[in-house]
Amino acid sequence: MSTPVQIPSDEPAVPAIPVEVTETDPIPDQPIPEKKYGPYLVSDRRPIFQYSVVRNLFLQSLPEYLVDQNEFNTQYFSKNFGLMLYTDDDQPDWKAFADKVNELNENAEPDECYKVFYLARHGQGPHNEAIEQYTQAVWETKIGMQKEYKGLRLGPDPDLTDKGKNEALSIGNIWKTQLQHHSLFEAGALPQKFYASPFTRALRTLELTWQDIVLDLPDAPRVKIRENLRETIGYHWCDQRGVMKEVKEVFPWIDLEDGMHDEDKIWTETREDERCGSMDNRLREVIDDIFMEDGETFISITAHSGCLRCVMRVVGHRIFGLYTSRMIPIVVKAKLLPEFKDKVKLPERVTGLPYNYTPKNYESLKRKEFDGTPPPTNGTKKVQVDGVDKH
Repeated sequence: MSTPVQIPSDEPAVPAIPVEVTETDPIPDQPIPEKKYGPYLVSDRRPIFQYSVVRNLFLQSLPEYLVDQNEFNTQYFSKNFGLMLYTDDDQPDWKAFADKVNELNENAEPDECYKVFYLARHGQGPHNEAIEQYTQAVWETKIGMQKEYKGLRLGPDPDLTDKGKNEALSIGNIWKTQLQHHSLFEAGALPQKFYASPFTRALRTLELTWQDIVLDLPDAPRVKIRENLRETIGYHWCDQRGVMKEVKEVFPWIDLEDGMHDEDKIWTETREDERCGSMDNRLREVIDDIFMEDGETFISITAHSGCLRCVMRVVGHRIFGLYTSRMIPIVVKAKLLPEFKDKVKLPERVTGLPYNYTPKNYESLKRKEFDGTPPPTNGTKKVQVDGVDKH
C-alpha cells in the first residue's frame, strides 16, 4: 500500500491533471509540414499537441509556494528524485508510481497519452566553473566569447570538469540505490529510450551516469541525438558544438538524427533570444516528435539548463531550475489538437525494456562526496520542505 505525501490542509489541493491549456486557432486542412531549420532552428511547424502535467506525484511539480527549487537542489541527495509516493515502511514506492502512470495511459482517450520524462542537466563544464569564479556579469561581458580563459578551455564543445564528472557519477549512484533498494527496476520505471543533446558535456554526463547500469549491457540501447536539444544558440563558444564525426568516435553508442550536419552550421556570433520564442518552438518540436513516434512511456532526456527550462515551459510544468547534473522526473499528458485528431495516430504503447537488464550486486552503493555534499546513510532521509512532510 502506498501512502502519498499529505499537502497541508490550509493550502488548496493540487489537482492531478490541471485544466488543459487553451487550444490554438484551427489551421487549414493540410499535412503536417516538414521540419525547417532557420539560423536558430526555428520551425514553422504548428503545435500538434496540447500539454499538461500531472502534479501530485513529484515534489518538483508542486507550486513554488510549497517547494522551493534551491532548497530542493541543496537537499537533492535525500529526495529519491522527488517521488511523493511511499510505502507503509517509508520507502519510495516506485511500483505505485508506475502503476499510476500505466493506469492513466490505460484510461486515456485514443488521442491522448502520458509519458514520464527524466530531465537531466549535464554536470559542471568549464563555462559553469568560470561563471562560479568570475560571476555571470563578467562571463557575459568578458569571458563568454573567448575559447580559453586562465587555463579553462571554454569551447567549442568543452568536456566536463573533474567536478562535473563526479557529479554525473553521483547521479548514477542514486539510480543504483533506487534500483537495488527501492524496487525501481521491478516497478518497470527504468528509461525505455534515451535522448540527448549533441554536446560532449551532455553525452559525458549520460555516459558516466548510465555506463555501468545500462550502457555496458550487450544489448544496450542506442542514444538518439536531436540537434534541437542543444543549449541557447550563439555568441558563447561553449555553445558551439563539435564535429559530429569526431563526437561519434568518442561516444559510439549514439545515433544522429537524419539530416544532421557534421559541422555546426547553426552557431553564430549573435545570441538566440529565449524571449522571442524560437527555443520554445524547437523544443516543442522535439516533444511533439517523441509523442508522435515513440510508444515508450519512460524517456530519458539529457541536455542543458536553458533547453530543459523551455521543455518545462512547453509542457506546462513550473520552471524548475536545476543545479549541474541534477535530474528530475516529470509526468506529461499530451492530447492531439482537434485539427490533428484524424491525421495523427498515436503509436501503440510499448511495455517492458528493450534491453536485458538484471540488477547487479554493486560493490558500493554509497554516493561519492563532491563539493562538500555528504552521502546519505541509507538512501532516504526525512526532511521538511516548505510545509510538506517529505522523506
